[in-house]
Amino acid sequence: MGEDDMMGVWYWFEELEEEEEQRKNKEKASEKKEWRRNDIAAYKCNRIIDWFTKRYGEWVLDNKLVSWAEKLGIKMNRDGMLDEEELFRLFVLAILWNNPPTYPAEKGERVFKNIKDEYTLSNFREATHDCQIKERLERIALVTIQNFHIFDLLMFIANENKVWAVIRRILTSPKIGDKESDQKRLRQLWGIFNNTRKDAYLTVKTFLIFREIKIQFRDAGKYQYHPAICCIPDSNVRKALAKLRLIQGADRTDFQSLTKCSRTVAEHFCREPYDLYDLPLFFWHKELG
Repeated sequence: MGEDDMMGVWYWFEELEEEEEQRKNKEKASEKKEWRRNDIAAYKCNRIIDWFTKRYGEWVLDNKLVSWAEKLGIKMNRDGMLDEEELFRLFVLAILWNNPPTYPAEKGERVFKNIKDEYTLSNFREATHDCQIKERLERIALVTIQNFHIFDLLMFIANENKVWAVIRRILTSPKIGDKESDQKRLRQLWGIFNNTRKDAYLTVKTFLIFREIKIQFRDAGKYQYHPAICCIPDSNVRKALAKLRLIQGADRTDFQSLTKCSRTVAEHFCREPYDLYDLPLFFWHKELG
């Protein structure tokens, strides 16, 4: 190899080293930018927590979120056991909040209070062979709820030997609190309501089921699901996350995107000493977003 060739090789080596150094510098700059973005987001989330705990103090006890369902009279903890009638009422509430025209929180609450004594698990089971009860429940769906498909979905859920038994098994199966097992649990419950085309749905409010059960059994130490499946990624929460630059966009509502949102909320709002789930972001965006 001649001297010119050797010089060319050394120049080539130097160029490679310069390119490698530039690449490393870009990576470091990117990492610093990411760290700074995360630090800013964490700071903003802490500010939102401070705002929420002061502005909505009635929703917090010992830095932990209280049960919205319990405020509406749904009490699922019966001496440490999961009460089936009350659990069904939680599904009624979740489905109202997940479907038009009752998905706005205030309207869903108002309708739920009007129908909760009629829309019970026992009544829906009786409706399979009692025409008068069935007609009464159908009329409530048409007149009070103004969405007949919600009646259909609740009839589907109340099927004792099929759907309801599967729901119970999903909610109570082993390894509660293990992140991977609970994400599988969420996927299974989601699949019951979203694996075929229906005219009423339970999508984002599937997360509500886990959140409310977990909160109501907190003191009993039972049903303590991983917080990653307990944060409701509704439109207000997704828009808040996008505004904080914690997600790319707020429009995605597929299962993977929603579970990512729930995990992201949990990372920022379910860290010691707080256990607040999605409510700070929900109210923050509704009021200030």
